[in-house]
Amino acid sequence: MAKFHTLDKVDRKLLNLLQKDNQTATRVLAEKLHISQPTCLRRIKALRDAGVISADVAMVDPFSLGYGMLAFLEISLANQSDEHMRDFEACMNHEPEVMQCYFVSGEIDYFLVIHVVDMEAYYQFVRRAISGSGNVRHFHSRFPMKRAKFSTRIAFDEKMPELSVRVAK
Repeated sequence: MAKFHTLDKVDRKLLNLLQKDNQTATRVLAEKLHISQPTCLRRIKALRDAGVISADVAMVDPFSLGYGMLAFLEISLANQSDEHMRDFEACMNHEPEVMQCYFVSGEIDYFLVIHVVDMEAYYQFVRRAISGSGNVRHFHSRFPMKRAKFSTRIAFDEKMPELSVRVAK
């Protein structure tokens, strides 16, 4: 059964601030939210405990580190049984080049986002993880020419009185 967590205006504003910079001191956050620092800390802990905040991470720019090639893969499996799909997903979870893996509706089974250094690294990945899997019937690669937008932020409306969100915990 799904559990829900209610986010009030302060929670949503706090989430918007943390998504911009999760290194902001709680003293500064509390001032911006017009609450005490201990209250701010309690709210952050409650959001983490509920699973609304799932991780605190540093965003690294892969392009600045020489990972200059991004690829989108559309994958169709030969066998789409539950067991084969779980096996494919487990394999993709262990591949460091796979940044995202989605089971999708439509003509293909999976959509992958791959980040590698160059075409040779991509070729080696495809040979090892895709062609070598034994269950990929067909795959199609797409290579973006320009990134027009990238964001990991979820924009919360701070004006609504309350918002109930489904949480995993």
